[in-house]
Amino acid sequence: MSTRRTVRVAEVLRKELAACMSQSLDLEGLLITISSVEMPPDMRQAYIYVSTLHPELEEEQALKVLNRNRKAWQSFIGRRLGTKFTPQLIFRFDKAVERGDRVMEILTKLELDQEDPEAPKD
Repeated sequence: MSTRRTVRVAEVLRKELAACMSQSLDLEGLLITISSVEMPPDMRQAYIYVSTLHPELEEEQALKVLNRNRKAWQSFIGRRLGTKFTPQLIFRFDKAVERGDRVMEILTKLELDQEDPEAPKD
């Protein structure tokens, strides 16, 4: 369960990390978006969920670059955040877009099946 403080810290962390990522030359050419930031109540870790425009092509490369820059960004954010502990940044690839696409595909198929009940089914 998230407290108001963890939600506020996660939002500030997201904004600061987005600023760091926009200035990083390593990420040039990769379109990376921060989907969400989740933190446990102790705020020792921050789970950063990211997505890219072409997840199947860039997932591994994007995570490699993000993890390579993690410590520098953690240090910068620690100075800006002003909390007792700086959360450890843990990057994860967000599969929500892919799951959403799959759900939409299934719904479209069901809709087509309802429109044409006489058509043979697979």
